[in-house]
Amino acid sequence: MTVRIKVLGPLRVEHGDEVVTPSQPKLRQLLGLLAINAGTVVRTETITEELWGSEPCAKLARIVQTYVSQLRKLLASSTSDSYVLAHTPRVGYVLHLGPAGYLDAEHFLRLRDEAEHQLATGETEPAAETLLAAVRLCRGEVLADVSLGPVLHTHKSRLDASRVAVLDRYLRARLELGQAEAVLAETDRVVREDTRHEELYANLMRAFAAVGQRAEATDLFHDLRKKRVRESGLEPGQAVRAAFQQVISDEPAEPAAPIAPPRPTGVTVEAPAQIPPDNVAFIGFGAQLDAATSALTRARRTRPATVAVVGAPGAGTSTFCIHLANRTGAAFPDGRLHADLAAAAPAEVLAGFIRAFRADLSIPDNVHERVRLFRRLTAGKRVLVVLDNVREGMDVAALQPGSPAGGMLLGCSSRMSDATITAVVELPRLGGGELYELLSAGIGRRRVAREPEAAHSLVAWCSGLPLVAALIVSLARLRPHWSLSRLLHKVTSPDSLVELPTGTLDLVASVQRSTMALGSVEWTGLVQLERQHPGPGSISVDWTARNLDISLPAAESLLERLVEIRLADPVPPGRNLSQASYRYRIDPLYLRAVRHLTAPATPGDSPMYLAAVAPTAS
Repeated sequence: MTVRIKVLGPLRVEHGDEVVTPSQPKLRQLLGLLAINAGTVVRTETITEELWGSEPCAKLARIVQTYVSQLRKLLASSTSDSYVLAHTPRVGYVLHLGPAGYLDAEHFLRLRDEAEHQLATGETEPAAETLLAAVRLCRGEVLADVSLGPVLHTHKSRLDASRVAVLDRYLRARLELGQAEAVLAETDRVVREDTRHEELYANLMRAFAAVGQRAEATDLFHDLRKKRVRESGLEPGQAVRAAFQQVISDEPAEPAAPIAPPRPTGVTVEAPAQIPPDNVAFIGFGAQLDAATSALTRARRTRPATVAVVGAPGAGTSTFCIHLANRTGAAFPDGRLHADLAAAAPAEVLAGFIRAFRADLSIPDNVHERVRLFRRLTAGKRVLVVLDNVREGMDVAALQPGSPAGGMLLGCSSRMSDATITAVVELPRLGGGELYELLSAGIGRRRVAREPEAAHSLVAWCSGLPLVAALIVSLARLRPHWSLSRLLHKVTSPDSLVELPTGTLDLVASVQRSTMALGSVEWTGLVQLERQHPGPGSISVDWTARNLDISLPAAESLLERLVEIRLADPVPPGRNLSQASYRYRIDPLYLRAVRHLTAPATPGDSPMYLAAVAPTAS
């Protein structure tokens, strides 16, 4: 009789026509581990780590032998096939299903690879059918009813990422073929998924719009938004917002907002001044400051100058924008506005900007009316709008002032393709001399001069990031009795991002904001990269594909996506220009931040730390 094991959903074991799924939790856990690794020896220490979180010992080895004996009886398809579970002495166990056996995960991955080949050769219709067959194998999250230890959790994350990616690719293939009805047939499957899998919801919204059901698409967006805000306090991300904008872009224009009433006589309206003062010593970026100043203040054309300042997490993008806004204040005498788009949606920001100009006006409920009112209030004025934490897909055009004499300054953690942008200034990492000067100015030159070797080691640890240097300065001021050597030991310890005060959280939060631009599959890939990263140095596309068990194109796509959001840097290629040999470097500080973003909270974590690293991103 044939043994069939299914892990893509609740665990299910079929022996011929009989369902023989074990009920004992540890047996189910062990069977899940062996099934996901079918054909490969699972070491005894891996089994004990999964089942008990401990090293193997004689007692646990005997318990494992008992469990294996029970599973053999369960899985044996005939008296001559009693060793479907083979034992390699002093090594571990391997599950052999044989030619007649069946594991849904293996079948799923074969279908996925077949579909990838079909798509690569332009066979979209056959690929869609192959993908549909793979989708039909998935009954929910991997091992949905099995208790998971650390080893199975990693395997589950990998398989779930593949499962969601296949569903996403299937929906996109159907949309490319103009078969929106086929996408809508998967509505129930999509809405059962975690809201962080935004690509799925975006595809569903586009399918609703394609068949003329714009109201359903809009309802889906608002339902998703309410759920996201309730669960994490965050607005939907780039994928869903872009789809929603696409849905509503074809709707009839809203009626014009009423002309703003005249100001009451005798009321003096001052120009808004919302830009914070420079509160730190600003060092470096001379060429970038000159370029941004020129782009922002030169003679205007037919639209406001919009300068995007792009920097990696911790590169000082926010500080740069504040400094530049203060530096160019004289060019914008009619008002300087500031907002953080990580803390408020564009509609809320618009309401605040309108109140800054006219507190006596009522704020329209409709966002399009708010845009028109804001542009009327800023028409003919030289107004600067500074927006921090801008990401691809955000509607920055809605916040643009209504006069060509105005300007916009966008602080971005990734490159953007928004047509509103007229100039881009990229912030490099600071050099060692600039960081040394920053530390000397903040800590004190005498204190630095007493320990030059430790000071230079601290500079190297900063990785060219001013935010990290500011952290060191903050800690040194809080601990004036510490030597720089002791300070160096503290910040380079493995748990420094947890143990150090306040300033460290800024780096974690900065990395977290960058990861919000990632889809759920990309985020899962980054988490796996952190867990398997070999250490200092760069990684290749080939290494990534092998260790994440994905194709070379998928590995390259993931690494290039990390370059886009500035979490990775491409390494100049050598003589070997093959795809597999391309190399990328991810800063160890970013990997450490990702590790703490995914680490479970412990009773010792401070409220400030918990707030900073709570999983609020995709």
